[in-house]
This record gives sequence, C-alpha cells and structure tokens, in this order.
Amino acid sequence: MTLNRGKKGLCIDLKQKEGKEIIHKLVEKADIVIQNYAPGVAKRLGIDYGTFSAINSRLIFVSSTAFGESGPYKTRKGFDIIAHAASGIMAAYADELGNPRGPGGNAYIDVGTAMLNAMSAITALYHRTRTGEGQKIETCLFNTGMALQGSGFVKIDKLDRELHAKQRDLLNTAREKNMTHTQVIDAFSLMGLRNEQPESARDIEVPDCNHRPSDRQTYPYYRIYQVKDGFIGIAALTARQRVSLCDLLGIEDKFAHIDIGNGNDETYFHQKGVMEKIEACMGEKTKMQWIESLEAVGIPCGPVNYGVDLYDDPHANHMNMVWNLENPVSGPYRMMGHPIKFTKTPVEPTAGAPTLGEHTTEILTSLGYDDRQIAELRDMKAVK
Repeated sequence: MTLNRGKKGLCIDLKQKEGKEIIHKLVEKADIVIQNYAPGVAKRLGIDYGTFSAINSRLIFVSSTAFGESGPYKTRKGFDIIAHAASGIMAAYADELGNPRGPGGNAYIDVGTAMLNAMSAITALYHRTRTGEGQKIETCLFNTGMALQGSGFVKIDKLDRELHAKQRDLLNTAREKNMTHTQVIDAFSLMGLRNEQPESARDIEVPDCNHRPSDRQTYPYYRIYQVKDGFIGIAALTARQRVSLCDLLGIEDKFAHIDIGNGNDETYFHQKGVMEKIEACMGEKTKMQWIESLEAVGIPCGPVNYGVDLYDDPHANHMNMVWNLENPVSGPYRMMGHPIKFTKTPVEPTAGAPTLGEHTTEILTSLGYDDRQIAELRDMKAVK
C-alpha cells in the first residue's frame, strides 16, 4: 500500500520461457533494474546483470541483498532485524528484559538501503550520460547498518587497541560470569569512560531497570521532556542557548556557560540536579506554549509527534507529506508523501498501490503483444 504507490503491476512467472521473454523486452527499454533475491537466485532465473547487460549495455543494474554477493556471509539470508544484529547497531540497546533490542515498528536499515539504492542508481545514470556505459551496483543491509553508525564506529589504533582487547575478553567470558547484555554494555561504557577520561573517578550511572542506553542519565540540555499535553525535545548545545534556557526557566546552573567537552566529574554530577529542575518547570505549560517561549529566545525545540498527530499536522500537510490515494480493493487511504521537493519536476500524488497484476494487459500491449497473445499467456499462467 505504501511502497508500491504510483507503480504499475505486472505479474510474471519467471520460470517460464514466455515469462523471461517479457522481461527481456522490458529490459530493452529500461534504464534501471533492481533485484532483491538472495545471491545466485537471479542468475538461476536468468535475470542477472550478465544476461541483461547483453540485451542492454546501458542498463543500470542494482543488486540489493542482505549481506552482499561475495564474502563469507554471502549465502546468508536476512531481513532488517538480522542486519540490525549483524552490523552492530543492536548491541547498544536493550529491551525490558535486558536482552539486545531489535528494531521497532520502523525498519530503518531497510529504508536506509533503499535510499542508498536510489542515490547509487542516480550516480550511475550521471556516469552513463558522460560515458554511455551502464554498470552493476551492489548494496546490502549489512553494509547500510555499519554505515549508519558513522562516528560511533571508529577505532584509533594507538588509543583504542587495549580497550578493544579488554572488551573482546569481556564478551568471551560474559556467559560464564552470568553477565546479562545490559551488564556487558554498561561495562563497555565504563571502559570507554576510563579510556577517554583516565583522570575521571566517577562510575557510570545505571538505573534500576534493564533498558539501555536511552534511560541512562541524559545531558539535560539535549533531551526529551514531558509537558502538560505531551512531550517536547530541547537541543541547547551552545553556551548561549544553555544560559538563555536557564534564564527563561528561572533556574541556576553555574556551569551553563562552559563549552561541551570542557567539563569534569564535578560538572557531570551537577547535571542531574539541573535536569530535575528543568523537569519540574516543563510540566507547567503545553507543547505550543513552551515552543513559542523557547523559540523566542533562540533555543532549538520541537514536539514529539505520534503518527496519529501527523495526518492533520499543518506543516506536514503544507509540505505535501500526507497524500490521499486509492487502492482498488481497500479504497481510499492516506500515507506519507514524497520527501524531496523538485522545483522543475515536482512529485505529486498519482495512483495508489496496484493490485497484483492490475496492469498486465496495459504493459504487455505496450510491448507489442496483441489480445490473442495476452490471452494465451494468461491461459498458460505465464502472467496474471
């Protein structure tokens, strides 16, 4: 319903010769092909880059898999949750039982990989305009998960060699020491603190629950706070913003003027008291009242929206991010719009998601098949 909006649906049995012939006709005219089968399947079906590039040498062929088409993990199948685990993202979080926490309702690695697919295809098209040659592109969920960690995945050898050795030793002995996942990542955090700030004597503050790390003590100026009618986020990361926030709320923080990174154990322990003061103030007003006050003094802030809030959100609708579409079976539905705004080629709502094979006749007709041939293809179940 969401990912297939605006598309046309052609349903083909790729194991039949007649089905492959249809695909080959489409490839003759295509700019981009994306395949999402496990490694080796496309080749067995005859829809691989080698086959297609022989038909159309200008073709951009995107092969998007779980772990890539080479390397020791290439035969592994996987979905978003598997990539969350294998790429290292999941290791930093825990659920209410203290176990590694997988993705919630949004499959971020799936979506991130799709974005990389689109960007890589566009890059390849630009290369084609200059050289005339197509190419194959490979992406995978595993690589996306690693890439999304950014600066969180950095090892400076002369600084981190000993730390990483200790962390690996801890992992190898955690089970025999009866350490839970949360205890492991807490220990990792403490090791990191000692490595980065050897002069610090403080411990890692850990709450009386298994959630990690989002419920640890958080920097009070970069945090979500509950207000009278929901939650808002505050991001006062400059000294001027922090001082302005304290003035607005009428609270005192003798370290508000100190740049981030220049603090010590004293400034760290002081933050919890500041957080409690801010929490006490924030419950007195509504989201919009606080947003107006905070923005007036230049403090970045914004509401925590739930999905149900956004269908009628004035900004979301102004940005054309809520589309009204229709599906032949389910009828009218609303979904997110297109996030990119083109000045000369704007993307507007068209059709909703098609039913399976809804446009088979239309597409086959455009490829030169007549009514008799289409009927024969349906009879032999090469298409639906």
